[in-house]
Amino acid sequence: MLISSLSLKWVLVVLICAVFVSAVQIVLVRHKNRMLFVELQILQQQRDALNVSYGQLQLEQSTLTQHNRIENIAREQLDMIMPTPDKIIIIKQ
Repeated sequence: MLISSLSLKWVLVVLICAVFVSAVQIVLVRHKNRMLFVELQILQQQRDALNVSYGQLQLEQSTLTQHNRIENIAREQLDMIMPTPDKIIIIKQ
């Protein structure tokens, strides 16, 4: 009876230790989960900001590459003119 009582105490101690270790692991996993969720939210905010910036850059690019704008800059700032048809040479390969 003494041996079984002693072994039951050891089993009880081992089980208590296992419960304690599993409880600590649950706390650590939940903490890591919260940290990863915060990181995910930060990355999503950065993605949204980059998407807005990308849209603005696309709009700016389309504005800057309009043909009439380029032609106006060529005429006004560079004093360029459209050549007359007799001065245009077509080269075929």
